[in-house]
Amino acid sequence: MRWERVALTLLLVGGLAACGRSAEPVTYEVTEVDESGSDRVTVRVESSVPERGGRWEVQLDGRIVGASVRVFLVRPQPSGCAVRTCYRVVPGLLRVESGADATGWTTAWEITGADYDRLAADYPALGDRAEHLSSRSIVVREVAGGHVVFVANGRDGLLYRSVNGLWHRLGIPRGGEGWYFEEPPRLASEPPPGDPSWVVAVLVAAMLGVAGLLMMVVRRRWRGYDIGLTAGTAVVGGLLSYFACQVPGAGMFPAAMYAVLLISAIVVVGLLVVLLGVGRGSATAPVRG
Repeated sequence: MRWERVALTLLLVGGLAACGRSAEPVTYEVTEVDESGSDRVTVRVESSVPERGGRWEVQLDGRIVGASVRVFLVRPQPSGCAVRTCYRVVPGLLRVESGADATGWTTAWEITGADYDRLAADYPALGDRAEHLSSRSIVVREVAGGHVVFVANGRDGLLYRSVNGLWHRLGIPRGGEGWYFEEPPRLASEPPPGDPSWVVAVLVAAMLGVAGLLMMVVRRRWRGYDIGLTAGTAVVGGLLSYFACQVPGAGMFPAAMYAVLLISAIVVVGLLVVLLGVGRGSATAPVRG
């Protein structure tokens, strides 16, 4: 088998691997958040596969410390107070209110309406939305400069209010390749992130096309075979790079890292195809420009 055919085969195999996605049928949800040490809280994660659940220690700045062996000895609390502000969860809803019984309660954070409906549709095997997609328990902690809030939001994971007053949907604490938060789905009202997939595909195709042209110039051959191999490599490399940009992240590593690795491999193999194939071999009647 000729070298260029071997390289093309490797290019196609790599692309097929980039396009494949593994389904994850196991579900996770944050069911409790509770007081822990002076600088952290404990988060309980339950799973549809019991042995995959667990407890996690999370620092007051929202970072995971690691797995916890602490046992929950008290029932989860539906409310908590800082020096001047109290918070409470609303049963059956993704909502946190602030205030007090004497002064009244106002909504501090919530997901409702079309956002809530879309979010519920994004979680597979959700079951009762009021049970599995709702605010369960809350912890409020004093820190330098103010206070922070942690909320167990079921399938949507851990909700965190930072000291500057911003709310962050951290997601599900997970472990394996380090400790990380599995991010929750984007809300329907949020603007979609920029998609560079087609830009990357065009750049990769252009790079491989130019490389093929340079090889024809250097080797002074302009055969139909060389032109076809260059065009085919550029098109296939561009398309595979596009699909590589769609590969989701896994574990603690973001999708961008996998995309960079896959695209780098596609470019290297594509350049190998051009280097070994364009202008090589004998030509009966090369066309002179």
